[in-house]
Amino acid sequence: MTNATLSPPVVEVETSHSSTKQAEKKSKPPSIASALSGALSGVLIGTCLQPLDVVRTRMQGDSIQGLSRNTISTARVIFETQGVSGFWRGTGPTVIRLGLGVGLHMVLVENFQQVLKQQMYDGLSHLSSVNAAITGALSRATASLLMCPITMIKTRMEYGGTGAMKYKDTWHALVTISRTEGPQSLFRGLIPNIMTTAPFSGLYYMFYIRLKEGLAAEGRPQVLVNFSAGTVAAVAATLLTQPFDVIRTRVQLSAATNSSSATGGNLATGLVSGPLQALKETFSQGPRALFVGTLPRVLKRTGQTALVWTLYEELLPRLSAAYIGTAAAITASRQQDIVGR
Repeated sequence: MTNATLSPPVVEVETSHSSTKQAEKKSKPPSIASALSGALSGVLIGTCLQPLDVVRTRMQGDSIQGLSRNTISTARVIFETQGVSGFWRGTGPTVIRLGLGVGLHMVLVENFQQVLKQQMYDGLSHLSSVNAAITGALSRATASLLMCPITMIKTRMEYGGTGAMKYKDTWHALVTISRTEGPQSLFRGLIPNIMTTAPFSGLYYMFYIRLKEGLAAEGRPQVLVNFSAGTVAAVAATLLTQPFDVIRTRVQLSAATNSSSATGGNLATGLVSGPLQALKETFSQGPRALFVGTLPRVLKRTGQTALVWTLYEELLPRLSAAYIGTAAAITASRQQDIVGR
C-alpha cells in the first residue's frame, strides 16, 4: 500500500537553499488531484453518514420548540413518521456541499501549508502546531464562506419536524428561500458557521498532524496510523466546537417552521435571526441546550473526518500519478506531432 501522508514528503537539502525549494515544489501534488481526491472521498463518506446529520439537525431544531429527545428517541420518531428514506433528507445539498467544499478545502490545505512551512536548521521543512491550525482554519473558513448557501439549504431540508417547510429538491429550496426571504437569507448563519467549521478544522488539522507523527512507527500500516490520528483529532475538535454548531442550526432554521418556540421566538417571523439572539435564547434553556445533538455530531464528524482523510490520502498519490502520467503522455504526443511536421 502506498505510504501517503498529508504533508508533502520531507526533502533533504543537497547543495543549496534553491534546490530544497525546487524539490518541495515538485513534491506538491497537482491541485486537480487534491480537488478530485477530496471531492470523491467527501461525497462517498458523507452520503453514507447522512442519517447522523439528519438526527442531529432534528434534535437541535426540536429543541427550539422545547422538545427534548435523546439520539435514539429522535431516530425512532424519524423512522416512524418518515420511514427509512427520512434519514437521507437533504442528501442532495450534502453531496454538492461535500463535493465542492471538501475538494476546495483540500486544495487550500495543500497550498497554505506550502506557504506556512518553516525551514529548519537541518534544511528540512516543518509545519508547526500553530501553522497547522492556521492552515486548517483558513482553508475551512474560505470553503465555508463559499458553501454557506448550500449549508443553509442542507439544514432546512434535513429538518423534518413540526411545521417544517417542504422543499421538493435543492433547486426548489434555493428558489423558494430566495423569493420568500430574500437572497441575503442564503447566508443566514454565516458567522456561527465559520465559528464552527474554522476552529474545528484548525484544531483537527493541528491534532491530526501531531498525532500522526507520534503514532508513526516502522511496520505500522499507514492507513491505520491515518485513521487512528483522524479519529482522536475529530472527537476532540467536535466537542470543543459543539455550542457554535447549535447556534448555527438555530439561526439557519429561523423562519423555516410555522410554529413558535417554547422560548417565545416565532420562527415563522424570523425573530430568532441573529447569532447573539440565538445564543441568548439557547442559554435561557440552560447550558445543556448548547450541547444538544452532541452524540450524533461526534459520531458523524469523527467517522466522516477520519474516513475522508484516510481515503483522501489513499486516493491522492494514485490520482496524482495518473494525472502526471496523462500530462506527460499528452506532452510527448504533441512534441511528436511538432517533429513530424
